[in-house]
Amino acid sequence: MSMKHKRFSQLLPILAAIFTFAAFAGAQQIEADIKIESVSPPVARVKGRVLTDNKNKNWFFLHSIAGIENLGERISDFTLTDQNDRAVAVKRLVGGEYLAEETAVNFSYKIDLSAPKKYSALAHVSWLAGDQGLLMLDDLLPQFGPNIGAKITFQMPDGWRAAGNEKSLGPNSFEAADIEKAVFIVGKNWGANKSAVKTGIVNFVFSGEFLFSTADAAAASGEILSEYQGIFGAMPKKDPLIFILKFPGDVKNGGWEAETRGASVVILSSDMPFKNQSVQRLHEQLRHELFHLWVPNDLALSGDYDWFYEGFALYQSLRTGVALNRIRFEDFLDALARAYDLDNMQSQRTSLIEASKNRWSGANSQIYARGMLVAFLSDAALLRESRGKRSLTDIFRALYEKHRKPNLPQDGNESILNVLESRAELQSIVERYIRGAENLRWQIDLESLGLETSGENFPSKLVVKAKLSGRQKDLLNELGYNNWRKLSRQSK
Repeated sequence: MSMKHKRFSQLLPILAAIFTFAAFAGAQQIEADIKIESVSPPVARVKGRVLTDNKNKNWFFLHSIAGIENLGERISDFTLTDQNDRAVAVKRLVGGEYLAEETAVNFSYKIDLSAPKKYSALAHVSWLAGDQGLLMLDDLLPQFGPNIGAKITFQMPDGWRAAGNEKSLGPNSFEAADIEKAVFIVGKNWGANKSAVKTGIVNFVFSGEFLFSTADAAAASGEILSEYQGIFGAMPKKDPLIFILKFPGDVKNGGWEAETRGASVVILSSDMPFKNQSVQRLHEQLRHELFHLWVPNDLALSGDYDWFYEGFALYQSLRTGVALNRIRFEDFLDALARAYDLDNMQSQRTSLIEASKNRWSGANSQIYARGMLVAFLSDAALLRESRGKRSLTDIFRALYEKHRKPNLPQDGNESILNVLESRAELQSIVERYIRGAENLRWQIDLESLGLETSGENFPSKLVVKAKLSGRQKDLLNELGYNNWRKLSRQSK
């Protein structure tokens, strides 16, 4: 998960938010000292200073992200002083929102860093547990607007250290170009590794014991990044840092949660019973999360277009798994069939655009399942109408070339729909399934590819037809139908 969702109180004036953006965007604006005062209970003291001219009297913290609410309630002992270190009176409005009587420069507060009880939240917010933790500046520091830089120093217990994908200024001191994207591991008993791959350098931080090796992680990352570089035509400028951590607590085999911020990939995971399963699960995690280095993280697009950067990412992850012989073609079809069943079970269907606005209010499964199916239908239509010469890769390439940073910011939904609708064969898909909320009909698309549903029972089963035309064989091969056969012949 790479885009954030915030809920700001209506008590905060809109004009103040606008002013904040104008006053702060563009340079190094904050310096802060983050001191871990206690490990049990986990509490940090944050002291900082605004370096640019700040006329804003509203101070507020991130309220929610990825469906995790009430983050502002973790803040306590919030105080402000002016440029002469004189106390500034401040009133608490609600958890994490404050109104100062006059402008202030210096801030200080405590933050409760207890690990969330739901393991699904651990990749998305700051926490400390035992002798390590993840710290994300976006929920640790006050909100001043987008593109805010900060100089950060960590004070920690003896033997602890910090690492992140930001410029190092010395031991446990960093310069973060963008607070929203800055992620750090703190603690001890973790290791770092740097690996050279075809696309450049990949940095790793590992914590906890897994059945896969660091070499396995480097090999998987290298081949996935190379594949995606071929799709998009270029690499993002910044080398990725991949955090692979064990959950702080017992989570059943196979459980995992991840988020990609900027060029930092965070994966929290339990392990699998056997090594081959462990390696396969890691590959699955990396295929999805590394895609986000390009989409949405390297695009100058804004707004709620989760249906694309999650649903289409999930589909491309499957396609890449087939292309790299990490999953079978039958696994690819089974995933599509499960998504089709999940989409059919939706009792209150909305357009994908509307579902993205309400992702964390119950529409998350629709984003992934229906988004993945729409990606498949788009891929099938492009392959069919071009006789295998065009595919979804052309859409990804065109979108990246047109909207990669530092292009001017544009609305995500409008920009993506413009790219999709520029292809005549995709216009009806956009109208019916992205802008609209029609029941998904894929019989024509399946027939053109030589696929069919087997029987009328639930769950659905998607299979290759017994008799195929030459054109159907060609299109199936474009999707990777014969990859395993090619691998078997090469291994003999």
